[in-house]
Amino acid sequence: VANPIKIHYHEAFRFAPFSTMVDPDRVRELLLAETESNFPEEVAYLFGKQLKEADILVLNKIDLLAEAEVERLVSVLTEKYPEKDILAISARDGVGVDKWLDILLSGRPGANTVLSQIDYDRYARAEAVLGWLNAAIRISSDQMFAADKFVSDLFVELRESFKQEKGEIGHLKSVFTSGGKSFWVNLTNLASDPMLSGEPMATLSRGSLILNARVQLDPDVLEKIVRDVLAAVAERFDVKTEIDDLQCFSPAYPNPPHIVRETVGPEGKSEEELS
Repeated sequence: VANPIKIHYHEAFRFAPFSTMVDPDRVRELLLAETESNFPEEVAYLFGKQLKEADILVLNKIDLLAEAEVERLVSVLTEKYPEKDILAISARDGVGVDKWLDILLSGRPGANTVLSQIDYDRYARAEAVLGWLNAAIRISSDQMFAADKFVSDLFVELRESFKQEKGEIGHLKSVFTSGGKSFWVNLTNLASDPMLSGEPMATLSRGSLILNARVQLDPDVLEKIVRDVLAAVAERFDVKTEIDDLQCFSPAYPNPPHIVRETVGPEGKSEEELS
């Protein structure tokens, strides 16, 4: 996306350094193969490409790691990607975030990496493994209810249903909004518990939930699980849910309209034209 824009619209746009946020568990699972993975090899291939195309690799969740493990993972990433900036942050606690933002706002040209070799068959198989679900849901009740407990319970029930179907989680995340405040809940694999962050909320009677899921399931199965679990948890909390929008699918085979195989500078020039 970035390089065709640089070529055709370089006078209108300037790219900041491009960051890829890295989960420590995914590094150990997909990059180092230190932990068991339920994903096929193609997912590790795609993960590697996502790391390779970044200008900055941002190792997140360091608040959950021992200092020695942070140092080890940073060292591993530095060794494998010596041309990248490697940062370690805690988005939850704010540690390292200022340094990251300073780089993004420095004016340094970004989106400088071109993936000259991509196996689109492997890429497509990796994406097709996951069902993708996006949903917008309105939640209301005649009584006050604890929204954080509702969403956390929803995530636990979804996790258990995915386990029964042997559907590994790529990611499961949500944002709940009410009265101008928001909190977030996310879950990154079947072995973890939901993590909540954001603004604390008292009990309330209504709000909206945006749900985003990437799960190793057929889209029809994924959609049915989400609808069934949402209905069951809503009944338990005595709340009403109205799905304003829900899309569930597997991505089509990638067919990029432009392929750029040489790095494009901020002035829009490349040694090789668009193919």
